[in-house]
Amino acid sequence: MNDDDIQAALHHQQQLEQQEFEEQLKPYHINLAYCDKIASVIKDALNATDPDGIIMGCGKVRFDLHPEDGYLISTKKTLTVVDKNSKLYEVTVKEI
Repeated sequence: MNDDDIQAALHHQQQLEQQEFEEQLKPYHINLAYCDKIASVIKDALNATDPDGIIMGCGKVRFDLHPEDGYLISTKKTLTVVDKNSKLYEVTVKEI
């Protein structure tokens, strides 16, 4: 075997290993959830000027975090909205 044959054999082996690795990962494939993006778009829209003057603004996007340890529980996002009468509303974005 010359150097080219060895290189070709190594390349082929690497390709086989990559294919095997990808096959092993298939059961773990997850689709992304876009709760962050959707909540951000809602927040921006609610903070835009309301021509009717009813919506006064929206607070920051809050994450669904464990109350003590602070780790992420879910992709759910919430925001608080205030109207012209200072009444508060909670908007939730949650994958279903």
